[in-house]
Order: sequence, then C-alpha cells, then structure tokens
Amino acid sequence: MKDADGFITQGLVVDESDYDHVALIVASNKGDFKDYPVLGVGERYLKSVGRAAEMRADVQTQLELDGYKADVQVSDTGELVIDTK
Repeated sequence: MKDADGFITQGLVVDESDYDHVALIVASNKGDFKDYPVLGVGERYLKSVGRAAEMRADVQTQLELDGYKADVQVSDTGELVIDTK
C-alpha cells in the first residue's frame, strides 16, 4: 500500500542491507555457503581468549573478499567494531 506521496506504507520495505550482509558473514562458518565455501568467520573465536588480533584480521579479510572496504577494530572490551565504506 502506498501513501499520497507514493511511499510504501505497508508490505515490502527496501532498505540498506549492508549491516545484515556483514552480520551474516561474521556469524556464518566456512562451508555454510555452497557457492563460496571459504566465506565466513563463524563462532571459532567466541570461546577463545587472546585471539582478538587474529579475529580482526580474519573478519577484515572476509569482508574484503566479499567486496567491502571495511575498517575492523576490536574494542578494549572485546567488542567487534566494523565500519563499512
């Protein structure tokens, strides 16, 4: 349904999907995508301690392979901070 200005008010809503796409890459494990078996970071870093630099580098590489120009950092609290350009 559209309003008087032609904007969709109900039903399908189209918005930027970069956030969802990046989150999917970070959450997916290698092998989850049949066409791209090496795509994905997965949960292998969740239980590890002291691997923040390795995690940051892996996420950075995965996003670059998928065409993103991203700045990936790990905060002092261990939170992953991703800025896609």
